[in-house]
Amino acid sequence: MIRSLYYLKAIGYNFIDNKANNIQLKIKNFKDLRSNIQKCNLCHFSKFRCFTLMENHLKSVNLMILDTFGQKVENENGCILESKKGKALQNYIYNILGLNKEQFYFSYLFKCFSNRKFDDFSLQSCLPFFWNEVMLVQPKFILCLGEYAFNSLGFSNFNSLRGEIFTYKDFFFMASFELEFIEKNPSYEKKFIEDLKKIKGFL
Repeated sequence: MIRSLYYLKAIGYNFIDNKANNIQLKIKNFKDLRSNIQKCNLCHFSKFRCFTLMENHLKSVNLMILDTFGQKVENENGCILESKKGKALQNYIYNILGLNKEQFYFSYLFKCFSNRKFDDFSLQSCLPFFWNEVMLVQPKFILCLGEYAFNSLGFSNFNSLRGEIFTYKDFFFMASFELEFIEKNPSYEKKFIEDLKKIKGFL
């Protein structure tokens, strides 16, 4: 545990109290943040990493979208949103919000390919990277896809808050369904589209 804490400090973490889940990253340069993530070996997910599952460059955009885990093909070619799921999401965002890939910022909760075998240690290792991303991107609105990603940010009551817009840390937030859920439950697609339409006035 001590070794892990020293490693965290070495790559830029700032400890604000004695609880490990309260550590925060303060990397002020996007290139450095991406480099730190690429070199991270804090959890076992790093063993499966071919490419870092995040945007290649910082974007000045109003909308940031958070999903939980990347696809195998994205890990293999380093191109996020180029999987079947990613292209479907791009179509939704373009058709409903009129935004192309360069007009929104996309982020995964887990920066390495995880094969959906989540655990709390891996989550706590990745969360500071995500919040550092948010501080660098400074989006106006954050769309959180799926209950797991929503709860991982410290929220609860996904079923009650899904589709509702609220503020947290000076950002507008909304949770909606992840695309895997919609694919398995196509009757929820209409609700997902209705959720996206609510974002229009905030962008």
